Amino acid sequence: MRTGLKRWWELGQVARASTRLRRVPQPQDVERARHALTERLLGLRGLPQKVGQVLTLAQLGADTPGFGSLAEAPSPLAPEAALAEVSRRLGRPWQEVFTSLEGVGIAASLGQVHRGVLHDGRAVAVKLRHPGIAEAVRDDLRALGWLAAPLGGWRGKLDMSSYRHELARMLQGELDYHHEAQALRDAGARMTDVPGVVVPVPVDALTREDLLVMSWVEGASLADGWRWSEADRRALSTTLVRLFLHGCFTWGALHADPHPGNYRVSRGPDGKPVLGVLDFGCVKPLPPELAVGLGRLISLLRCPNTPPHPEQVLSAWVMLGFTPELLEPMAEALPAVSRVLLEPFLLDRPFRARSWRLGERLTEALGPHRWNFRAAGPASLLFVLRAFHGLVRHLDVLDTPIAWAPLLDEARAPSLPPPPSLPEARGEGTARYLKVRVTEAGQTRVALTFRADVAAHLEDLLPEDLPRRLAARGVDPAAIGKAAVAAGLRPSELFHLDEGDRHVRVWLE
Repeated sequence: MRTGLKRWWELGQVARASTRLRRVPQPQDVERARHALTERLLGLRGLPQKVGQVLTLAQLGADTPGFGSLAEAPSPLAPEAALAEVSRRLGRPWQEVFTSLEGVGIAASLGQVHRGVLHDGRAVAVKLRHPGIAEAVRDDLRALGWLAAPLGGWRGKLDMSSYRHELARMLQGELDYHHEAQALRDAGARMTDVPGVVVPVPVDALTREDLLVMSWVEGASLADGWRWSEADRRALSTTLVRLFLHGCFTWGALHADPHPGNYRVSRGPDGKPVLGVLDFGCVKPLPPELAVGLGRLISLLRCPNTPPHPEQVLSAWVMLGFTPELLEPMAEALPAVSRVLLEPFLLDRPFRARSWRLGERLTEALGPHRWNFRAAGPASLLFVLRAFHGLVRHLDVLDTPIAWAPLLDEARAPSLPPPPSLPEARGEGTARYLKVRVTEAGQTRVALTFRADVAAHLEDLLPEDLPRRLAARGVDPAAIGKAAVAAGLRPSELFHLDEGDRHVRVWLE
């Protein structure tokens, strides 16, 4: 495996290829730039290919999906080397275990899968962790910390370290195939709640930390399902939504790796559609607060004759882990934002994913508060959002709208009474908000709104390099914040800094 420094250099090449793709001026050059980025991602495996697999979701159903090879690519090991690795990890020649084992496999980000047949006749998938991938992932996570430094410079509530820790924790779980074997056993027990689903069964005696043997799941790719009849596509869509809702509200665990290569579609003995769900290395355990908070939000928004009070909606988002200091200044916008984001859960009629227009409508609902909402979200929801995004993309490709509400009730989503409204306590003439804005060359780079009393910790809200530059001008943000609190948080400008085309302004409003 490549040394850490070389891998960091190659991660930089990925970043440059991504920038070139975004800046391609001519439509005819897009495919060439996309191919170059795909090749870079395939060559690195690990975390870069994980990121690339998210790109495949955006191209489901396309005639020429440029990132499709990131979902299922040829294995990087030569056939003889792959078979030798299987033997080494089993501790005996593979022929003693298998009557046949294909040397050419299908590779993903962290491992590759080979089809084999055991001596008892069972067809199995043999998942082989890429040699050296654990060290590569550690390098990737260190590089991610370095590359994210400009964002990590926003300390306190805006520190990106929690996202790096969440990624690291989930990736470490994916690297341990004993962990995945247990996840498969748990999933097999849970899936009895959802008809029309099949998951692999691990062969425990043959499983190692870096080798997983499990039953082979036949079927075509999920993207091929769009060619099936409307009734069959509706059945597959219903199964996908059931899995997500049961994961959130019944099981407290969510399959969080929804890229296209992890699904198979086939027909059962009765001819009905069957969804095969593969790769349980990335299963996100969910805290009880998520089901309660999400259930409370849905309950509040499904009451047609009783519009929710903004503070009630705010309370539910905080229960989901959002930062209250960042959400409180945008409380009035939260009901509209929530209705857009949770529309699939709220409609009495079938939900059509391709008519949602989520980005456009969410931007309109957030208005000037988009920075606050982005910064307020907890790292613990990262993989939940990944699973939700994958679900919506798959529904879009299958293009058979279904109603979520009956499935929500089936999944036992909690329906809770709203919390009491919170009284507003604010003295006359007192500012409600602390605002921070950074512009460069006339473009807004950061625009955040906090509760006014957060001014007591003003120094923790600033980029790490800013206090030093302010100190050189005799400006002490900690003292300014404390003085503002002592003065009763009167509306006023606290300070501004102008450096060429970069301007920083902080004020109470």
